[in-house]
Amino acid sequence: MKIEVIKVDDVTIHEHHLNISYSADKFQFSTKIFYHDISFSSLQQKYSQEFIEKIASYIALFEGMKLCSLFPKYYDISRIAAHLEESVLELFVKIYQGVFCQHWYENNVTDYQQPEFIYAQNLGEANPVSILGDNRTILTGCGGGKDSIVTMKMLEEANIPFASMQYSHGVYGKADLQHNLIAGVVAEVNPVKSHKISIFDDFVDFPLFQLYFPENSGITAPETPVSVFESLFLMLDKGYNYLCLAHEKSANTGNMFWEEIGREVNHQWGKGLEAEQLLDQFVRDNLLSNFKYFSILQPIYDLRIFQNLSKYPEVIPKIHSCNIKKPWCKKCPKCAYVWLGLMAFCQTDIVDEVFQVNLFDDEDLLPIFQAMIGLSTHTPFECIGEIDESRLMMKKCLEKGLSGKALDIFTEEVLSNTKIDWEKIEYKYNSVYEKEHAIPGWLFEKTKEKL
Repeated sequence: MKIEVIKVDDVTIHEHHLNISYSADKFQFSTKIFYHDISFSSLQQKYSQEFIEKIASYIALFEGMKLCSLFPKYYDISRIAAHLEESVLELFVKIYQGVFCQHWYENNVTDYQQPEFIYAQNLGEANPVSILGDNRTILTGCGGGKDSIVTMKMLEEANIPFASMQYSHGVYGKADLQHNLIAGVVAEVNPVKSHKISIFDDFVDFPLFQLYFPENSGITAPETPVSVFESLFLMLDKGYNYLCLAHEKSANTGNMFWEEIGREVNHQWGKGLEAEQLLDQFVRDNLLSNFKYFSILQPIYDLRIFQNLSKYPEVIPKIHSCNIKKPWCKKCPKCAYVWLGLMAFCQTDIVDEVFQVNLFDDEDLLPIFQAMIGLSTHTPFECIGEIDESRLMMKKCLEKGLSGKALDIFTEEVLSNTKIDWEKIEYKYNSVYEKEHAIPGWLFEKTKEKL
């Protein structure tokens, strides 16, 4: 089955949530985005109804990108076209091609670049406004993983006020479970405020692909880019000028180079510096003139993040990173990778108490560990570090006296290579890179010693 047209059917702004309706030919879907502490009527009075509708239209545009998983020929944006401009369509294509390259690879699609936009009315024009007030509090995303807590601890220790922003999504399970897990992590620090966003999405909840598109690898969504636009309402409402996420330098490296189309495939592209700079500049030029978006962990690799995490053993039982079954399914690449980093640097008894199993001995995970250390065609399509980074962490596990089948494979296939310069690898992944980031200068000066 092929999809001809995906379409934004309607965008409704309620008092505390957005309701966005989509269609893909004969199929209908809805995405509901709840803001737990925002009044949209107050927000419209503070700025204008037209501007709030504009932000909602941007969110609708990018939330609709997930429907591009169906490889549609057209994307009908007539309903929101008056609130969009040509530049946002150009941004959409850049984001789509960066995020969805993995989806092309998994479906062996080499001749599809993006859907063609169609719209029945003229596009609008950019007219950026200023966020009212001068709130120096940094709005900081918190997904409940290691990166989030290290970021918040770093800001707290540098005496920089921050507010936490957490969101749940139906793809990860029940909203209350997700919020409760994240709240446990946020409880380890003292944010000025804690904000919640809850997303309910029947496109990802229903068995659409299994029943109607079984040959398709599944749904891809631009989670990080769309979350930037979804955060703008909080920034407008509370007067925050700074949006800080916790994306590490490792996200800039792809999983493989796909010769057939001449492009790198990077599962984490939406988290990388290129996407970050595109979004930061775009929002400032087109929507909010005094807006700044950055990742405070961009100057360091995962290896150093795990080291920094080891200073806070009390948070290890509370963090969670699994995208299959929270807190940990113990069967996926993400669980295996986080386990590896935790075992390399943190107190093993605490990690053992959380996982209660030696993942290095799990037969199902052996191919995943092998792929992590470069013994496969590409690294696993997950948010994990580079090949040499995983190798170095395995080496550190051995030096701690740890054992397991995955470590035996590493010893035989990698550690036996005497040409590997481990000192050079250690230097690369344990350094702080002072220039390759977009952190505001004043903030970097206050936090670089914490990195």
